[in-house]
Amino acid sequence: MQFLVRGRAVVALVCVFAAAFAALPLTTVAQTSPGTVLFSRTTYSQGSQTSSSIFSIGDDGSNLRQLTPYVDNEYDIPSVSATYNMWLTNAFNPKGTYSVFLRASYTFQRGYYAGKYFIVSAYGVRTPQMFGGANDLQDPSVGPGYGSVSWGPTGDQIAYANVADLHTTGAHPSCVRLMQSTGANNHALWCADRWNYWGIEGIRWSGNGGSLMVYAVRTSNALMADLYVINVGTGTATLVATNLNSPHNGGGAGDISYDGHEVIYQTTRDTNDPVCNPSAGSMWCAKNLQTGQRVALVDSSNIVSFNPYGIGLISPDGSQAFLMGSNSTVGLWDQELYAVKTDGSTFSKITSPCVAVDPAKDPNALLFWRPVRVSPDGGRILANCDYSDNGPPEVQIWVLNLTGGSSHFVTNGVAYDWHTQ
Repeated sequence: MQFLVRGRAVVALVCVFAAAFAALPLTTVAQTSPGTVLFSRTTYSQGSQTSSSIFSIGDDGSNLRQLTPYVDNEYDIPSVSATYNMWLTNAFNPKGTYSVFLRASYTFQRGYYAGKYFIVSAYGVRTPQMFGGANDLQDPSVGPGYGSVSWGPTGDQIAYANVADLHTTGAHPSCVRLMQSTGANNHALWCADRWNYWGIEGIRWSGNGGSLMVYAVRTSNALMADLYVINVGTGTATLVATNLNSPHNGGGAGDISYDGHEVIYQTTRDTNDPVCNPSAGSMWCAKNLQTGQRVALVDSSNIVSFNPYGIGLISPDGSQAFLMGSNSTVGLWDQELYAVKTDGSTFSKITSPCVAVDPAKDPNALLFWRPVRVSPDGGRILANCDYSDNGPPEVQIWVLNLTGGSSHFVTNGVAYDWHTQ
């Protein structure tokens, strides 16, 4: 399936204004039909970013709402857990009526170094801070810090992990904890070995809420992580793969199927996997946790290369992976999305190049698609298309139809979560 982008009037990517939000009764909050997208927009001054704000919009382009105001030198994002500017964790609650966000300070040298987590309603009504203390991102040697925060797909359950302690090996165990949105029933689900791991990042829930996939950062090398799947009911963890590139340090972030039986992840030549062991660099791999079978996700003809960085998604039934890739006959400047069978049998391209709506953009500039979420029925994907030259990037949000229907443009911004039936 391919599609073309036609010219249209769109909301400007950069729109600097302050908004005041009235406290509407929470009983009036309703799910936008047919689905709601959470996304961010960033302001720029002289080519440098100055702030970001969170918005929601219907996936048909209706009901645009600004949920947080722009504040100079403050960035509203869903979580500190990210790779290649794409956030990994679930922000929405199961009903799509509330979402988690982080208000953080940022510099190029330090990244996101200070911030507080909040919950905001569908009308921009913000709750008190989720955690005590002045800085949720502080180093563990100073006090409690919180890295990945991810809302579960069923019930009122939020998973979070402590900030990595990169200075004192063994002093602060790396744990995944669960709590309700009110802070009640806060308890440790699973803790990694304190001597082998500094921290945990990239929490991904299975669709049925029964499993969590996490990356545990190794003490021997903070750029590398081991991949675990945790049973939410029992708190037991299964080691899936070792010596993977850490998502926070540019490694690919994988995904887990609805029932938790199938995972995809990026491997390296240091993973020592006899099936998914690239001679150089990295590659994507699928693993069935019931049978232990692993499959290398590659094009045997070597025409298409699947980018082993950024985010990879998996279909709810675990039969397909959705990966960024480039065709050697076109060039690395054009990164499209591909549907790849997790049994390694076939793959197909599901996108065409998006077209910049800004006439000042270089038509030969870098463009690449990044998957965000797969619909529960596996028939659609929410994706961002980045169109970048030497200036600020233009990012378009699209809903891609995988079943032969039309795909459509939603708005400009960086999507990070999608609540849809």
